[in-house]
Amino acid sequence: MVEKCYNCAVLGNPISHSLSPVLHNAAYKALGLNNWHYGKEKVSEEDLKDFIANLDDSWKGLSLTMPLKKTIMSLGVACDYWSKTLGVANTAVFSKKPCLENPETIELCNTDVNGIVMALIHSLKSQILNAKSAVIVGSGNTASSAMAALIEIAQGSKLSKVSVVARLQSDGKTVKGVSRFNDLVDKHNSDFPNSRRIDPSNLNLKNKRDYKPVCGIEFPTIDPEFIKISQDIEKCDKSHILESISSLGAIEAIVNADIVISTVPAHVADGLALALCEYCQEKSIKHLGALLDVVYDPRPSQILKVWRKYGMGIGGEEMLLYQALDQVKLMTFEYRHSSDDPSDDSCTNKHQSDKATDYDYIRSCMEKALQEAL
Repeated sequence: MVEKCYNCAVLGNPISHSLSPVLHNAAYKALGLNNWHYGKEKVSEEDLKDFIANLDDSWKGLSLTMPLKKTIMSLGVACDYWSKTLGVANTAVFSKKPCLENPETIELCNTDVNGIVMALIHSLKSQILNAKSAVIVGSGNTASSAMAALIEIAQGSKLSKVSVVARLQSDGKTVKGVSRFNDLVDKHNSDFPNSRRIDPSNLNLKNKRDYKPVCGIEFPTIDPEFIKISQDIEKCDKSHILESISSLGAIEAIVNADIVISTVPAHVADGLALALCEYCQEKSIKHLGALLDVVYDPRPSQILKVWRKYGMGIGGEEMLLYQALDQVKLMTFEYRHSSDDPSDDSCTNKHQSDKATDYDYIRSCMEKALQEAL
């Protein structure tokens, strides 16, 4: 009897740089799922619906990356708290044959949030308990997941302040994302009234409900003539760089934060890295907190290169690893805990390793494969 094969893939545009296949296929090998394969497909927002409609019943799940994390929401049903709350999902699990006529067969989840949380916990360990302030660079979908991750981290730490460094709204005054992130904090507090709030415990306000724990700082721009970043940022001409920057407050907030999460695409933060390098040298900064840069191509990014001279710099491959591990659990769960043919004895061998799955072992296999690919 020929064993049926199953498929999963990561979708996005662009997608050629994705290392998700390396991680998922390593996990399948560790799980003994030799009849599973994970690939990558270039799919645009306009083509996503048709792509899913044409999948057969061998498909068990999809990973969604830019720009599909919001687009997928109308094609399935959100099945975890953060995908429902954020309106963003990076994971689609097919409970039955993929069919857009019945969206309930497409279960949507957000593993980005836990990926960020686990990347920070794994790197910071007990230090994360003392984190008091955080900065998110960017205001897009991944920034929303970063805000959700900080809400989670706040439940077991001293985190009381979050700043968002992003572009200004069209009004030229307010920073993008700030209102949305404050609403997110308020909703979580409403949904979980006994949870720990992100605000200073000694805050002296007549009405604490009016306090907004997330503040905005304009993303700094630099005179283009200074942004000539070479392979070695130290060799760049940084003279007068701080005088040319539009928002020194952004640099100061980043320098003083315990946790910084950069969610902007590759090279968007290069100018920020240049200004940060000059600021640390001019102010004789000796130590920075921890930076998680979600970018893993290029690796390391310019801002990560600068940061690692003063503090802990965590590459985007760490977040990628942990969010992928959660995806593997979700996409393969039904298969690993059921039998397509109960009378087929081969199914016993096929699933026997899943009775007590050692996810630490699977994670280590995925991590090894990722390091070899990088």
